[in-house]
Amino acid sequence: MKTRFAVLALSIAAATACNQAPLDVVESVDLQRFQGDWYEIAKLPRVTQADCTGTTARYELKSDRELVVTNVCHLGSLDGSRRQVVAAARVPDPAVPAKLSVEFGGFFGDYWIIDLDRDAYRYAVVGHPTRQYLWILSRTPTMDAATLAPVLERATQRGFDVSRLEYTKQAP
Repeated sequence: MKTRFAVLALSIAAATACNQAPLDVVESVDLQRFQGDWYEIAKLPRVTQADCTGTTARYELKSDRELVVTNVCHLGSLDGSRRQVVAAARVPDPAVPAKLSVEFGGFFGDYWIIDLDRDAYRYAVVGHPTRQYLWILSRTPTMDAATLAPVLERATQRGFDVSRLEYTKQAP
């Protein structure tokens, strides 16, 4: 049943992607600099992240083309029980390191870096070519409005419905 659901979801995602313009990614990303801790600032709603708050992601370089991704959230509140999911991310094409493929339990999904503070790696935006998934990440628990506004504008220009974003509560 789980396999059929995953295949159906991937089929729907592929059909949706056919109706979208290609999704551009950042021209270059240094995975060495990208690794480390990130706070989730906002996301498009996902069933797998329902009831999550205080969400963080840690990226650890395993090789020049592989990362271990550890996502942690607290259920219900910042004091809620802790849920952790570990995934493997790889770069299928070394010429395009911003196009990651992430594996969760035998299923692979596109996980593309579409926006990035290239100078200091203070924020990153990760999306999916179907525009159904989007995460805004920051090295700090909050992102000031002057930084966030142009990030949202660029995501909108790329076809993401930012009006549906859920903002993630983080501990101060």
